[in-house]
Amino acid sequence: MKMSNRNDRPWLVALSISGAGVLLALYILLGFYAGKWIANASNGSKLWLGVGSIVGLCLGIVNIIYLVKKFMGEQNE
Repeated sequence: MKMSNRNDRPWLVALSISGAGVLLALYILLGFYAGKWIANASNGSKLWLGVGSIVGLCLGIVNIIYLVKKFMGEQNE
């Protein structure tokens, strides 16, 4: 039985890495809307919009780092 290897499907790796920008945008948008929801629910300031966007940005960066480490680690094997 032949073992599947990432080098057999380089287009799959390229597609996964190129989707990182979309993931980052989604995290920022989710953070923005979460901040908007918090601001509306608590009748608070619009500062929550910025806080939510920055939290979304940070979570998106962490996700991209995890994704890149996953694929770089698999190349070493």
